[in-house]
Amino acid sequence: MKIFKLLSTTLAVLCFSSDLLSDITFYGKINTSYESTDKNSKTDTDFKNNASRLGVKGKFYINDGLKISFQIENEIDPTDGRFRADGEKVFKERNTFLALEGNFGRLFAGTHDTAFKVAQLKVDLFNDTRADIKYLFQGENRMNSFVAYTTPELIDGLKVTINSISQSTGTFESYSVNYSTGSVKLAFALDSNGKGYDSRRFTTMFPMESLGIDVGLMYQSSEKISTGVSENGHLLSLKKKVSDKGSVYLQTASSDIKLESGKQNSIGYDYKISKIAKVFFHYSDLESDKTSKNAEYVSVGFEYKF
Repeated sequence: MKIFKLLSTTLAVLCFSSDLLSDITFYGKINTSYESTDKNSKTDTDFKNNASRLGVKGKFYINDGLKISFQIENEIDPTDGRFRADGEKVFKERNTFLALEGNFGRLFAGTHDTAFKVAQLKVDLFNDTRADIKYLFQGENRMNSFVAYTTPELIDGLKVTINSISQSTGTFESYSVNYSTGSVKLAFALDSNGKGYDSRRFTTMFPMESLGIDVGLMYQSSEKISTGVSENGHLLSLKKKVSDKGSVYLQTASSDIKLESGKQNSIGYDYKISKIAKVFFHYSDLESDKTSKNAEYVSVGFEYKF
């Protein structure tokens, strides 16, 4: 991709210019769990990696209204003694991109979650685990050869993101409209030719302040392009802080998009050891008409961020 190569060259030059170098951050997350899986009348136990990662990100200010930012992030597997994330790969690429930002908005290129996936907001309280919504819903895609543009705020709290991805079956386009005001968030997204599907997604998050509960709702409809068959699904998530350090959360999802009559009900509990570390417990039950996919998961895990 010519644009990405040009931005890469620009970044390399900036890296050697201490006058322009403004902010470089190294970061990471280790998330592992000991999991018991009951599937097909068999019970297996094993340590699981839940998208642990290492990354570096930074910003270079060109002038008061213009900057270049970058991120390089890769998945690692701490449950493997060699920290291999995928077979023989030491690193598995996650969101890795270069961006040009200013009053005009944000233009970025590289590898990134699609606008459709980002429009999930954070309604999936079991993201990166066995209860992740990707097992029931189409569209949780991170794509290469990615070019995207996000507008500045068109009105207070309203932004639009457009991205285009080149793939073997043609151009994959993804769009989202995001609005936030205070603690209320709304998103509407479209996928066109996204890995063989046309999809629509509506998501919202809001607090029920009288009950101290954070609510997440999502509705999605996806049509398989090759057959013209359209299916839909929905999700409800609830989270409540039960102590200074503990939170309990519930999630129920129903979808025919990936599994006929697919349903997944999950419950979790987090306990914060510190601002950057926590332990957690998860239980999840997945059922569908495809009995070979049905399973129960119980896990106890640990997360550390830096």
